[in-house]
Amino acid sequence: MENIYKQDLERFSTKYIINGAGCHVWKGYLDKDGYGTFLFKRKQRKAHRVAVFFDRGDIPRNLVVDHVCKVRNCVNPEHLRVVTVRENSLQNSNSIGAINSKRTHCKNGHTFDKIYGTKKKQRYCSICENEKSKRLQKKWLEEANKIRC
Repeated sequence: MENIYKQDLERFSTKYIINGAGCHVWKGYLDKDGYGTFLFKRKQRKAHRVAVFFDRGDIPRNLVVDHVCKVRNCVNPEHLRVVTVRENSLQNSNSIGAINSKRTHCKNGHTFDKIYGTKKKQRYCSICENEKSKRLQKKWLEEANKIRC
C-alpha cells in the first residue's frame, strides 16, 4: 500500500470493532440503508468499498461489493467479495429475483417445464398455463355472447 494512504488506513482501522462472528462492525456514520461511510480521497464513500480497496486495490467499474456475512455495516475484507450486480442479486440475497430463481415448482406444486422470453427466460408450468388459457377463452366467449349488436 502506498504511503499516501497510510494515514487513511490508520484512521479507517479506528472506525470498527470486531464482533464474535468475525465481522468488523462499522461504528462510524451509517447511511439510510445501513452501510458505513468513510471520507476517502476527499469524498464520502461506502466503508465496505474502501475496505476492499485497501485490501485488494481498485474495484472495476462494472462490479459491486457483496457482503457474504449479510451484515451491511461489516468492513471485514474476508467477508466481502467483488461480483457483478446479477451475481449479487441472485446469490446470497433475499431479493425477489433470488427467491424466484431458486423455485422449481409453481404455487400448485407442478414443476416449471416451459421457458418463454429470450432475455429474461421466465419459467412457467404448462399445466397451469393451459388451465389459465381455457379459463380466459371461456370468459371471453361469455363476454362476447353478452354483447348484442
